[in-house]
Amino acid sequence: MTVYTIFAIVAAAAFGLALIRFFVSKPPNILITFLQDFIGCFFIFSGFVKAVDPLGTGYKMHEYFEAFAGEGLRPVWEYLATWSTFMAVVMIALELFVGIVLLIGWKPRFTVGIIWLLTLFFTFLTGYTFLSGYGITKPFMLASGAVMLLFALVAFPKKQSTRINLTFFSVGVIAAVFLFAKFATNTSFLIGSHKIVLNLQCINSAFEESKMKVTDCGCFGDFIKLKPWETFYKDVILDLMILILVLNVKFVRPVFGNTVRQFLAFTTGAAALVFCLYNVYGNEPVIDFRPYKVGNDINDLRKEKKPAKVEMVFVYQSNKTHLPKEFSYDDVMKGKMDYAEYDSMIERKDKVLDPGIPAKITNLRIENDEGGDITDTLLHDPNYSLMVVSYNLNKTHEAAFKELNAIASAAEKAGVKFYAVTLNDGHVDEFRHRNQTAYPFYSADETPLKTIIRSNPGLVLMKNGVVVNKWHYRHLPTVEGLNKYYFKK
Repeated sequence: MTVYTIFAIVAAAAFGLALIRFFVSKPPNILITFLQDFIGCFFIFSGFVKAVDPLGTGYKMHEYFEAFAGEGLRPVWEYLATWSTFMAVVMIALELFVGIVLLIGWKPRFTVGIIWLLTLFFTFLTGYTFLSGYGITKPFMLASGAVMLLFALVAFPKKQSTRINLTFFSVGVIAAVFLFAKFATNTSFLIGSHKIVLNLQCINSAFEESKMKVTDCGCFGDFIKLKPWETFYKDVILDLMILILVLNVKFVRPVFGNTVRQFLAFTTGAAALVFCLYNVYGNEPVIDFRPYKVGNDINDLRKEKKPAKVEMVFVYQSNKTHLPKEFSYDDVMKGKMDYAEYDSMIERKDKVLDPGIPAKITNLRIENDEGGDITDTLLHDPNYSLMVVSYNLNKTHEAAFKELNAIASAAEKAGVKFYAVTLNDGHVDEFRHRNQTAYPFYSADETPLKTIIRSNPGLVLMKNGVVVNKWHYRHLPTVEGLNKYYFKK
């Protein structure tokens, strides 16, 4: 599925709802009615695919905070990172809530205003993800944030004429910022005896994916991964649609009576929050979009389906225009370039001509105490094996290991391999001694362990690399159940 497919499905649903509204209540503006239904359906879809796995969004927000910390104000971003899961739950629940209440027309100005602010926030994140591939600068980030805040003000005035005037002013400011960022050179000024140099030019160089501080925005969780430019352009399109709603909010029409709308708004908000919290603290996600879901063959997903096609290129600078230009290996070796003009090589790099079909799992490496890679050995075990996953023992639910020890004893009696995988931070032996864990502990990076299971700790049953079952620490299997369904087979 692609972002175009998602837009098409949401548009079809919105068209159907708008058609029903047209025949039932004859809305005064069918375009606004369609946009009301489209944006509502889009937010419900986007919120739901994240609501089934809020921890994934929390990890993504933590990744953003780490990237922002590299830009400055590190203590602030590090503090916010500790609240990333809470913020993810609130954001996702709010996204679901406003999508549903927009469909029923509950408090239109308030609802449309919240949606406008949320979308601008998402646009800033996806813009940062995409534009950082051009080597984004701090002044440009600050300027972009400022104009986003200015644009946010459009939703507040009650008069439509004021909102329109503010929109034109905001568009002019945004255009000026981007044009300046495109064509400006270094700007310097003096403060006392100190020379301050600003470089706002951030979109005049070629895009390089390796420059991006965050490689994926997480807009649809693990349901679909979009390219950085797809996510940014998607949000820009949504911005335009929602801006039309903001400017014409008086045409947004309610469904049902006021009492019913109030009841639906309250129950929707509560249900969205409870659903998100359950998928964080109660159990594994009700729908698993990750590559480690039950039934998947990890060995197969670690294989590259089609190799990438890469060409070696050389970047030279013109001594006339002072602009860089790429030349292929053949151009350089066979003299197909003007050496008189391009006499200064800047860099050599690999240009991806065809990305191929890479492996879906690329970062899983499990090591033993000596640092040896034992991933293939563990994943090609033809018998059942149980793997305890704890991405960080300092953050784990330690009480669960008492129950896991009992399962380990039963597995040993049944001849089933039982082991744990965690981040080796130098305190594993201390943890094992404290919790009397007799089974081996192996090490791996936090990122794949967080992806394998959204529980710390969690238990995974595998056979020859296939994920047979997974359990949250709150719902670990009984020894009797394991003996009945797995160990005795």
